[in-house]
Amino acid sequence: MTSPTGGGTAARRAARDASTAKTAKTVQKSGSTPGSGGPGRRELDPDALAAREEERDFLLRSLQDLEREHDAGDVDDADYNELKDDYTARAAAAIRAIDDRNAAVASLRPERNWKRTAVALLLVGVVSVGAGWLVFRNAGTRAPGQGLTGDARQDSANLILKAQGLTGQAQASLQAGDATKALKQFESAVQSYDQALEISPNNVQALTYRGWVLHTIALNSDPAVGAQLDQQAMQFLNQAIATDPTFSDARVFRAILERNAGNFAAAKVDLDAIDMNAIPVYMTQMVNAVKADVAAGRTG
Repeated sequence: MTSPTGGGTAARRAARDASTAKTAKTVQKSGSTPGSGGPGRRELDPDALAAREEERDFLLRSLQDLEREHDAGDVDDADYNELKDDYTARAAAAIRAIDDRNAAVASLRPERNWKRTAVALLLVGVVSVGAGWLVFRNAGTRAPGQGLTGDARQDSANLILKAQGLTGQAQASLQAGDATKALKQFESAVQSYDQALEISPNNVQALTYRGWVLHTIALNSDPAVGAQLDQQAMQFLNQAIATDPTFSDARVFRAILERNAGNFAAAKVDLDAIDMNAIPVYMTQMVNAVKADVAAGRTG
């Protein structure tokens, strides 16, 4: 597969610039400012969402194509590193914009009873935003041309991006009422995390979010099956925390599972270990809610 405008660095840069300009034009027409940290009211317009999704898909495809072109010798190392850094950061930013928009839509809906389906949708959104935040956070702290920590980690980052995209698609399928399609997309996301872990077995992000996707599937499964999936989810979260005890995302998710199981003392240990400055803003409300539940002895 080649890029939409043909192979080579010049063509790829042109395609990238055209895609970015098209998205910016559509979003500005909707009345919002790109890069403002969240969607403006009029960016809730479906055209703006479609533009963001188109940009996301283009960038994820481009990352795959870039790997093939580099392997074939059509792109030199310097251009490869520059384009890969750019694609990764832009894809993560587009993903965050999409998830911010979806969260804004949810906040405008009439308040409803927080039963299993609603909780599942919220948690799916957390998975989607969280993975995008992780990749964006890593990409944003690198200098142009600097790898994550080697080629294996770069490949793992691409697979995590892919898994995040699949999780976002599963979220949309759940919202549309197509649970069967959502399950297949969740399973594909798990497979992408597995591939990332084959390359980098101690990738704390893949361990954490693979576990969390399993928990999300558990919420939409038969109770007996769900219990088994939650056990598996806990194993991955335990491994993530054993790998990096300071990784707050894993602490947040494990505390939720511990609260749900009524293990309030264990949940409090994880909650106390969370660095509130190390998690994205959207997680803050979730952590505070879990703390309140644990203090009151309430399960999820």
